[in-house]
Amino acid sequence: MDREQQFFLNCLKDHIRGEQTILSDHKIDAEQLFCIAEQHSLAGIVYSQCLKFAAQSQEWAGFRKSFLGDVFFYENRRRLLSEIARHFENRGISMICMKGSVFSEYYPVHELRSMGDIDIIIRPEDRQETDRIMREKLGYELFVDHQSVWTYLLEKGQFQIEIHDRMFYDPLANEVDYRAYFDRIWDHIHNAPVYGIDSANLFVPDESLHFLYLMTHTAKHIVNNGSGFRAYLDMVLMCRACRDKLDWAWISAELEKLKLLEFTKTCFRLCERWFGCEMPVVDTPETAALTLQTEGADKEFFDHVTEKTFEDGIFGLGNKANKRAAAAKDIKRSGDHYYAGAFKRVLKKLFPPYGDMQLVPWYSFVDGCPWLLPAAWVYRWFYCAIKKSKHSMALLTEPFVKKKEVMDRQAYLEKWGL
Repeated sequence: MDREQQFFLNCLKDHIRGEQTILSDHKIDAEQLFCIAEQHSLAGIVYSQCLKFAAQSQEWAGFRKSFLGDVFFYENRRRLLSEIARHFENRGISMICMKGSVFSEYYPVHELRSMGDIDIIIRPEDRQETDRIMREKLGYELFVDHQSVWTYLLEKGQFQIEIHDRMFYDPLANEVDYRAYFDRIWDHIHNAPVYGIDSANLFVPDESLHFLYLMTHTAKHIVNNGSGFRAYLDMVLMCRACRDKLDWAWISAELEKLKLLEFTKTCFRLCERWFGCEMPVVDTPETAALTLQTEGADKEFFDHVTEKTFEDGIFGLGNKANKRAAAAKDIKRSGDHYYAGAFKRVLKKLFPPYGDMQLVPWYSFVDGCPWLLPAAWVYRWFYCAIKKSKHSMALLTEPFVKKKEVMDRQAYLEKWGL
């Protein structure tokens, strides 16, 4: 780690402890530090930690703007959620808030838990009425129309609301049906204020299940591309704020069912190393003797993860090191030997299933008409051959031409406990 990266982690460590960060005699490059903090959507927190020497400095103007932006968006999200909750309650629609809007309550300064949107879960049967309220009553524009999530924008995209009819819908690199597991969310909720908003129809997930979701959601990002430091900050602050509400015996048993126990242990050890905090013990009798991935001899893994987490930023989308993530995930998830899994991936690319094709705007004519799937395949083949033949061929041959890179990615996931 360089000086700015270490200082960034010190700011997060001090934020957890409730202490102001002290600037040592060494000069910190504020511009470089700002790039790191912005990539991880944590510039507001870093600025709040450095107010004693940053408040009057022009070099910290970018931080100051991000800090004020976090406060501005928090207050406006509270206003928007209040309007949504009022309209939903008037129509008898129950809603569950999850992720950032709930995790923000665990932060020392609630306003500084950054987020791109507000995530709301509704019952599938409330979909049509929900859409009518969002567009006709509240003036939102429907931006993404997906079978399980709908994204609404307001004020030229400044504010974004994601409405889901299920808690989780992406597979990881194993055979566990996470979607079915989290579909029981409606049996594990309680009425609680969000952003200080009270409503008889506003719920949040029970803390233990929400923690399981946090770990599964983080695993999803690690498998797909990457995850920045904010997810680990969520873990630390949730464990601290909810220590009396989290049932660790039950959580440990459920993590083992979800095949995420070793992954969680690895995440916890990373949190301890990065932030100097003590995390809860998650173990079952069967796994108590297993060594954590970042212990002793595997310091190399810890250093690699630290470096990659900095490079990934908030979700790893711009890091070229993640190019083989999709192929590694598909082949690992197949459970077959490498070439058998690679061949299955090629077949899936050539003959995408109905569930995938119906979500692509160009092939939406198959939605509700699965018998048109062969026609969509033919259309897709001709389009790819004419418009992007080089890219399509590279995608099909990737598992064979880039086998070493794909296998390296799989080995990386296994070190995570995935």
